[in-house]
Amino acid sequence: MANRPTSAVFTTVLWDGGLKIADFNRHIARLKQHAERLRIVLPEYLEREIATCLNNVAEKFDDIQLLNITYNASEQKFIVKPRQLPTLRNCDIHAMALPLTKWLGRITGTKHGDWQPYISAQDIANQRGADIALLVDDYCIVDSDRAGLMVIDEDGVAYITNSEKSVQSITLDIITEAVRDMGVPLVYAKLNERLVARSSEILALGVGLGCCRILSIDGEEVGQNDSVIWQECEEYLAQHYSNTDNWVDLCRYLN
Repeated sequence: MANRPTSAVFTTVLWDGGLKIADFNRHIARLKQHAERLRIVLPEYLEREIATCLNNVAEKFDDIQLLNITYNASEQKFIVKPRQLPTLRNCDIHAMALPLTKWLGRITGTKHGDWQPYISAQDIANQRGADIALLVDDYCIVDSDRAGLMVIDEDGVAYITNSEKSVQSITLDIITEAVRDMGVPLVYAKLNERLVARSSEILALGVGLGCCRILSIDGEEVGQNDSVIWQECEEYLAQHYSNTDNWVDLCRYLN
């Protein structure tokens, strides 16, 4: 039996293997927003509880990892699970379009307890030789299995979906700020077939994937060979993670 979507809320972060997490405050803010949409009541001092869980696994790893932080609503506790960064990261990738699985109410667009449809979408794409599943609703790309999306059109305008069914991507938020600083016009709109057809670059942005460029969708080439914005965004993200100000040491919550 599948888990109920309201059984849990989670986020996946970049972790140094000790007690430091990148963009921790952004992740906590999103966790709280998604918990509210899922009607999950989080602990008052959730940062301290996460830090305590992390302290139990800290120093067992000596390199940067992904860390899944899940709050189990029925057991009323946090669970942390580390895993290696994927080898597919900051590179060219190929995509496959699949239908978006939707839930009722305000659930779709949150990181919730019934995450299997996103995992299954990735598995289906991988079985067909693609690297990522793009999730489609009403003839528009709304989301992907594990990354936010940014489409750059032939006029140099950056487009991000305006759908509430899309999961907020922390990495996409970071790159959106970078794109604004570059002076690139930014529009929130429907990512429809016409926009994709006239794109110069399509970026997939996530904690695990980093900053990837999509070369094809369902076997059809998209974008252009000259990808200036992708290269600049990839460099910006690398600089972002190398800046110690963007990492929070959770030992402050253990005192």
